[in-house]
Amino acid sequence: MSHPIFSIIVPVYNAEDTIVHTIEVLKNLAFEEYEVILVNDGSTDKTEQLIQSAIQGDSHFQLFTTENQGPGLARNEGIKQSTGKYVLFFDADDEPVKEILADYRQLFEQYPEADLLISSFIFRTLSRGKIISEKDYLVPEYQYTNHEQFMDDMYQLMNQQLMYVVWNKCYKRELLMEKQILFKNYSSCEDRIFNLNYYEHCQQVILNPKIEYIYDFEGGKGITNKYNPNKFKTFEEFYLLANEVTKNANKSGMASLLLKGVTSVILSIVETNQLSNREKKRAIKNILNNPVIREASSIACTDSVIKKLTKLYFNLPTSLAYLSIILANKLQHISPKLITLLKRKY
Repeated sequence: MSHPIFSIIVPVYNAEDTIVHTIEVLKNLAFEEYEVILVNDGSTDKTEQLIQSAIQGDSHFQLFTTENQGPGLARNEGIKQSTGKYVLFFDADDEPVKEILADYRQLFEQYPEADLLISSFIFRTLSRGKIISEKDYLVPEYQYTNHEQFMDDMYQLMNQQLMYVVWNKCYKRELLMEKQILFKNYSSCEDRIFNLNYYEHCQQVILNPKIEYIYDFEGGKGITNKYNPNKFKTFEEFYLLANEVTKNANKSGMASLLLKGVTSVILSIVETNQLSNREKKRAIKNILNNPVIREASSIACTDSVIKKLTKLYFNLPTSLAYLSIILANKLQHISPKLITLLKRKY
């Protein structure tokens, strides 16, 4: 499609079970002036063939196939190929509401100088395909009219889980291109760091209270992501960048968010089969004694019970902290629903 208003970028990897449904949802959006850029990230299943069949004859869709490099670099390819005035990033197994683009068009007509839209969304936790919990993350109706005001509220917005992800937002393509804002080739925190690099240049930001996206998370496998040797470093980089971008507007709050994220890193170390028990102990000890973690554990705010407990954990003696995380890991397998509840209360 020539001169679309919106470019929807979807990285796709081995999504043969979901991609046809996703494409059908995108075909039925209540809007016409959009393009969908599907980036097949080196899938090894039937994903590419299914996409080709599903989009045949529909000018809204384009397919690009790359070597497997991860969702961040796949999104970068999508940015490169995009032509719309505004950019959205969706996943291959989630679902935007039908009116999302019509709603966004209306908001941009009302606020033509807006650099960013942030919307409410639903987060569903699944266990073997069944919904075990569902939570609405609701955005208040609000307009930030300058950068400083937006930065002053960044911790509170992050604390409400609204600022990390990319799929509840709409970005200005001109700003992405002008500032050369791209995703890093990380296996964690790439969305968070991308967003911070974008937020740094935002002046007018619109908070949209309407739920525009439904995100499904398979939580039955535990509360942690897969282990990666560089995972802690990405959380550390995010924390340092967040304080730099916000000019330390709420460093104690950012410290509490760092400790939360690093707890998941430590759990992923306990869970992995890639390390021996001795290597796990060493890796966890190195994290607990890292200067940035030591600083964060001393200044982190405690505006909830869970944050108080997290701060207490990071101030335990190293040996006791290691035993505690072993117990926490066992608990998440015994009672995943309880862990899911704790995450929601964080």
